[in-house]
Amino acid sequence: MLRETKSPAGPVILTSDLLARAGFRHAFSTRHGGASGAPFDSLNLQSVQANARIAEGEPRDSDANIRENHARFAMAAGLARDVAVVDVSQVHGCTVVAARDATATRVAADALTSVRGGNAILIRVADCVPVLLADPATGAVAAVHAGWRGVVAGVVPAAIDALRAIGVDARNIIAAVGPSISARHFEIGPEVADELARADLASCVVAPGIHGPKHHADLVRGVRLQLERASVAAANIDAEPPCTYADRARFHSFRRDGARSGRLAAIIAPK
Repeated sequence: MLRETKSPAGPVILTSDLLARAGFRHAFSTRHGGASGAPFDSLNLQSVQANARIAEGEPRDSDANIRENHARFAMAAGLARDVAVVDVSQVHGCTVVAARDATATRVAADALTSVRGGNAILIRVADCVPVLLADPATGAVAAVHAGWRGVVAGVVPAAIDALRAIGVDARNIIAAVGPSISARHFEIGPEVADELARADLASCVVAPGIHGPKHHADLVRGVRLQLERASVAAANIDAEPPCTYADRARFHSFRRDGARSGRLAAIIAPK
């Protein structure tokens, strides 16, 4: 299960009991405990690169706030305030990169891996599914950003394949799924339902009439299915996250708030 705590650094975070018991420093963010003002209040973990691309006239946070928020979040996860954390430019695909290859240049990808002695890694979401993977045997970790396009493209299995390539046995992997939009609130068109079905994920499509007049998608179910199909043991999967859309008090949500939405993040360090 995910456990909520308020860290001495300020942020209110969620941590996975499974990852914590295995000794991995990690956290999923909420929107509480940061430096940002409305509408991004208060822990907005947007990247400064994406912040710079926000069109004139649209709501925009300050880079100083964003940097302070990231420093506080790192400390909340048990890392040093000024620790080097590797991220990527997320593009809703299935590319996985090693943290060591993304330190000098910020690359386009949706998942990162890091090995013992390597950097902490971070991905951002604002309704998409954040997934943290860790192997207690080798200390290797991965962080995955999985929107519906990434789920269809297979970004979660791709991250597991990348861990296998560095010696990880998928049967040992611990997986934690963080705050994301629930099926009740994730309305999709028939074309997205068809894409999910073609990816052998028809069971995560909710038929019209259950949550509303249109199709809905259960991305958390889809991620869990992909984890289990990749040989991750069901007992090693922590996948009952709160809904970002439904819980305005705790979470940013792009589908709910549009351009006025901040960003959540998930971070993990190898051990």
